[in-house]
Amino acid sequence: GAAPLADLFPETTILFADIAGFTAWASAREPAQVFILLETIYGGFDKQAYRHSVFKVETVGDCYVAVAGLPEPDKDHALAVCRFARDCIKTMNDTTLKLEVSLGPDTSDLELRVGIHSGQVTAGVLRGERSRFQLFGDTMNTAARMESTSQRNRIQVSQVTADLLLAAGLSAWIAPRQGKTFVKGKGEMQTYWLNAKGASGSNKSSNSKNDLPTVAETVTDSSDSQSAKEMNINGLDGVGTMTKTERLVEWNVEVLTSLLQQIIASRGGASDANDASLRDKEATIGT
Repeated sequence: GAAPLADLFPETTILFADIAGFTAWASAREPAQVFILLETIYGGFDKQAYRHSVFKVETVGDCYVAVAGLPEPDKDHALAVCRFARDCIKTMNDTTLKLEVSLGPDTSDLELRVGIHSGQVTAGVLRGERSRFQLFGDTMNTAARMESTSQRNRIQVSQVTADLLLAAGLSAWIAPRQGKTFVKGKGEMQTYWLNAKGASGSNKSSNSKNDLPTVAETVTDSSDSQSAKEMNINGLDGVGTMTKTERLVEWNVEVLTSLLQQIIASRGGASDANDASLRDKEATIGT
């Protein structure tokens, strides 16, 4: 048969992005709602990938995988993926905030956890009944570990990726993570947080959910973070001053009201049908 369609790409940067909290959220939703969420979020990521010339590899469940540096070489592959990652965080937060109106207030609690690593990969079309473009190699595994050891609403990059940013004179883009990170199969590694404000040139306040932590904000208390989130809900009419609990109660009331209206309408239709059937019987007896 024909030779496999595969090649070695020596300079790439790979991103893994996982939706933190998705499993618990999805277990309390209808299948259609789960797909509405994923299609909307992934659609936004696809637009950002096109904008930054990043190649979408695949989505596996709630994990999105992308790469720069292939199929066309790109000397700025690390920069492209870092910019893409920052915009994915913003897209995720904006999207979940809008979708909480239809999918429930706890939808805005979902956040992205991102990991990035650079290196060589073997890539090609894996032929079979359903051919797919696939990446293989240690770089893929390490990128996945960068994601799994990252934190919610944060982008963790490896030493290799950090070195590429430093070589480009972009030391302001990154902050060393406190302490070494244990990576399965690798041992302890020094990793870095991507400073979104440095990467994007944004001047937005660091209180915004769309801003990743700066160097001074590397360690935060989870309860303070949750309180800040509840105070920073904006862009939706009527929810800016409501706490998460209040929004959840209101949403449940709306859902139950809608269900009751459907039940009443259904019973009303059944009652009308019964009345019509009874009249028909009476008319038959009368004749």
